[in-house]
Amino acid sequence: MRSLVYTSTQTRPITDAELAQILAVGREKNSALGITGMLAHKDDNCIGIIEGEDDVVHARFEQVRIDPRHTNVQVLLDEPVQQRSFPDWSMAFQPLDPLVHGVPGFSDLFRPGRPADPRFGASRARNLLDWFRMHPLAPLTNQRTADAEVPRTRAVNGAITALRHRGVVQFTLGSAATWAEMPVDEIRTLFPTERALLAATVERWTRAIAGPLEPLASEKGTVAYLHALLVAHAEEPALMELLASSLASAADPNVDGADYYRSAYRQFRDRIRTGLETDVRAGREPGTMDPIRGAEQLLALYDGVRLQALLTTDTDVVEAFDRAAVRMRRGWAEQYEQPRYWDIPVITRP
Repeated sequence: MRSLVYTSTQTRPITDAELAQILAVGREKNSALGITGMLAHKDDNCIGIIEGEDDVVHARFEQVRIDPRHTNVQVLLDEPVQQRSFPDWSMAFQPLDPLVHGVPGFSDLFRPGRPADPRFGASRARNLLDWFRMHPLAPLTNQRTADAEVPRTRAVNGAITALRHRGVVQFTLGSAATWAEMPVDEIRTLFPTERALLAATVERWTRAIAGPLEPLASEKGTVAYLHALLVAHAEEPALMELLASSLASAADPNVDGADYYRSAYRQFRDRIRTGLETDVRAGREPGTMDPIRGAEQLLALYDGVRLQALLTTDTDVVEAFDRAAVRMRRGWAEQYEQPRYWDIPVITRP
């Protein structure tokens, strides 16, 4: 097993659509190769971490090195490791968060005119690796975020790590505080209840994953966007469990946070419907498809395969979604007719 850390400069800024493509394609390609890792981005500068078998890592890095979008590619670390730092992420892209500026040597990695000797950044890259291990989803905020937001981000990071280790059922403010390395009373001043912290965690976690993929909807279509979203969610079973638990509790309007979850789900459904309307106008989907019915069907499939994956061990959410979506889209090309009890004859017994 090997870990390779590199820095590079983009020859031009990465557009949202290009980032979405990198994420969607990279996740599936890296997963097939057994590669995990991280790509962190600041302006035109990147730091990448590639983990996997020796020959696969070096082959993947060579693809990065010759990619015309990269220049000034430098290897900071290339060494054998006993275990992966990102075992569940075939690709994780994170815009750099205000918290990361506190990592020793971080600014040196991206400082203009830094020494060309890769050994200069080796210890700093180790610091980054250690920091990412402790804050696996830390970069959830914009660099312009006010300093006052940082404690909330730390609390959410702690909640995410606690959920990954113990799940929703055993989640407490105390477990989040332990992983965030914050006093529990400090977290309680920010989030008075567990449900309040979980709601903030759902909002930030889903936004961090879905945000970079949203350009796929306008470029490749709504079905392609949901496919990429499922690929990303499949790498975060703790998030899928949290979403299922949160939406189930929102069925009771008296539960704290129920209004938020209901509203968020309605907004998501509306985005899918609007996306399908755009797909029809762009010719990606047939005009015989009613976007309202199409959104209902697509979300029934999307939500259903995620729930099955939580309850079974033999459900591949991406494969199941793709297989059913192909048949669904064929049906959209047909003129809709109200079925008469599915036209299935009822067998009567004498």
